[in-house]
Order: sequence, then C-alpha cells, then structure tokens
Amino acid sequence: MMLGRVDEVDGHFVATRFIAIVPTACLYVSPKNPRTSVAGATKDGVRIRTEWRSVALGYARVWLPVLAIALPIAQLLSGGLHVATAVASFAMLAVSAVAHRSGRLPEAEKARLRVLGTVTGLRIDPSKLQPATREVKCASLGELMEKGGIPMTPDGILSVLDDIPTPAMPLVYGYARYASDDPEWRECAARCYERCEQSDT
Repeated sequence: MMLGRVDEVDGHFVATRFIAIVPTACLYVSPKNPRTSVAGATKDGVRIRTEWRSVALGYARVWLPVLAIALPIAQLLSGGLHVATAVASFAMLAVSAVAHRSGRLPEAEKARLRVLGTVTGLRIDPSKLQPATREVKCASLGELMEKGGIPMTPDGILSVLDDIPTPAMPLVYGYARYASDDPEWRECAARCYERCEQSDT
C-alpha cells in the first residue's frame, strides 16, 4: 500500500510503499505521461531516494490512529482503562491529525516544480531522484542546451543570461537544477528562475 503522500503538485506526489508496517520504497508518482518514462520506473511510480518525511507521515497518518484505538480496547478487555493510556491515545490522535495536514509544499515551490515539469515531465526536486535518473534527465537537457548554443557551466550561463530567449529559460533553469546541488549551480538556477518569473509578468 502507498502511504505518506507529500509534495503534491497537480496530481504529482511523493509517497512510500509499505508492506504491512515495513516501508519498502519511496516513489515519485505522476499522472500518466509518456515524458515521465524513465529508468527506475515501476507500475506505481519512479523510485527515488528515501524520503523520510513520507515514511514518518505514513506511520503517523495510519498506524498512530490504529494504536490509539487498539491500546484502550486491549486495556479495557484486560480489566480497566488507565488514565495514562487514555491521555496517550488522545495525544496519538492529535499527532495523526497534524500529520494529515503536513507534507504540503508552499505555492512558491510548487511554481518552481511546475517549471521543471515543463521540460522534464517530473515535478520533483532533482535532489530527491536516484542518481541514474537525474543523470539521464540532465543529459537530455544538456543535448538541447548544446543544440541551442547555450553555455553549460554556471558562469557561462550567467554571462549570457540576458541574451537567452525567454522561451528557452525553463530549459536553462531545468538544466541548472539537474546539473548539480553545488552552491554555484543553485545560484545559477535561482537567477534563471528569476528570468522565468519575469517572463510570466
């Protein structure tokens, strides 16, 4: 079963596959889309790095309420309910309620992921992908950059940023995000995204 749904953007989300109470894989799940067929894809989604928020929220949303109900019932059947058990059950239900509201992305991050989705088909932070999946996507974006004569280093991109045509900015932003998580690439991606935002206004 799939639990711990987080980071939802327009039907795309991250979740954890559980077998009973054991998490077996974290997956990026998207609506049917031919552009999202990548290495590591299963019938349920694309396998990603372990997303501990998803795992924790999967437990909190499902197993805490089960435990909160089972403990008092078991204690009642064995002779009486202790106050501490009742308090613990209420606390577990409260934590579960908070967990159901957690895992949502801010609108600004959703907007950035939508831009990535226009060029990769994936609305997920590249740092969450398996390295092989990220490398394949980066290589395909790099081929398009090369065809367009756009530099493929952070300094090179920034030196010609104002000359890059507006329709190409999502591609350049996507490439900068997929190329690396190093600070220079993050700065480059942030500047490219600013250009993308300017083109939308």
